[in-house]
Amino acid sequence: MALIACTPSSGDVNHTYTQRLENVLKTESFKLSKPSTLAVNHFTENTEDKATIGMLELAQLRQCKLATLIAEHNNQLGKTATPANVLSYQIKFIQNANECLESFEEQDDLFKKIKLTAGQKQANLANYFKAMLLNETEFKQSWQLSSTHIDENTAGFSETVSAMEQIAKLNTQINTGKINAIEPEQIISQLEVLNRFKYNKLLISAARVQTHYNQQLTALLMQYSKDDLCPANKNKQKAQTLSNVFKKFYLEQLQPYQSFLVGRLETLQPLYQQIWHDTEMAPFVDSDSNTAILQSLKHSAKSHVAWWQGFYRTCEISPL
Repeated sequence: MALIACTPSSGDVNHTYTQRLENVLKTESFKLSKPSTLAVNHFTENTEDKATIGMLELAQLRQCKLATLIAEHNNQLGKTATPANVLSYQIKFIQNANECLESFEEQDDLFKKIKLTAGQKQANLANYFKAMLLNETEFKQSWQLSSTHIDENTAGFSETVSAMEQIAKLNTQINTGKINAIEPEQIISQLEVLNRFKYNKLLISAARVQTHYNQQLTALLMQYSKDDLCPANKNKQKAQTLSNVFKKFYLEQLQPYQSFLVGRLETLQPLYQQIWHDTEMAPFVDSDSNTAILQSLKHSAKSHVAWWQGFYRTCEISPL
C-alpha cells in the first residue's frame, strides 16, 4: 500500500516534465491547462403514446401481469422514474402486452388498443434508450473531467467492460426488434456497476487530459529553433539536458502510462461507439473520427515524439 501511495500520479509527472523543460528552455508564463468538460445536452423523448389504457380498461386486464405493471407505473413512483426506469417500463409493457393479448379476441377493442400501444412503445424504444444515455447520471458523468488518477491498480475495468457489453447488447436488441430477449431488470443493475466504479469517467478524462497536455507541450517545443536548442560552435550541453528530461519523464513514465490508456480505450471505445453512435457524442467515440478520444490520444503522442525525433536529428545527438 505504501508503494502504491508513493507512486506519482500522471498529473504530477506531466507537471514535473513541464517544469524541467521550462527550466532548460527558460520559458516564461507557460502553464499546462486542462481541456473543457464535454457538454451533454438534455434529451427529451417527445414520445407521448397516442393510445392510453384507462382505469375501466385496466380492470378488464386484471388477469394479465400487464395490469399490475401499469398500476405501478401510474403511482407516484412511476411519475418520478429515472430515464433508465422509464426505458425498463416500456420494455416490460411490450413483453407483457404480447402475453396479455392471448387473453382476448383479435376483434376486441381492448386487444386493438393494447396492440397499438405496444407497437407505439416499440417504435419509440430507441428514443427512450437515447434519453437514458443523455440524461442518466451514470452515462452523463462519463464526459466530466475527473481529478482522480487511473492506472493498472484502479478497480472496475473488467466490471465496466461487462456492463458496457450488456448495454451495447441492449441497444442491438432494441434496434433489431428482439424485445422479448431483453432482461429489463439488468438495465438498473448495469447502471449500478457503472456508478460504483465510474471507470468510464476516469478513463475518458485521463485520455483527454493527457492528449491536451501532449498538444500543449508539443506546441511549446515547436516555438524553439535550432539556435535555441543547440547553437552552432557551442557545446551541446543544453540539448543533452533536454534529452535527459525527455527520457526520464516522457519515455520512462508518460509513454508507458499512455500505452496503458490506449490499451484500455482499445477495449472500451468500440463499446462506446456501439452505444453512443446515434448521439451528439458520436464524434468522440467513432473509430473513423479524428476527434475520437483514442485516435486523438494516439495522434498527440505521435506528434510529440515526432518533434523529439526531429530534435535529435537537428542537434545531431544520440537518443540513447
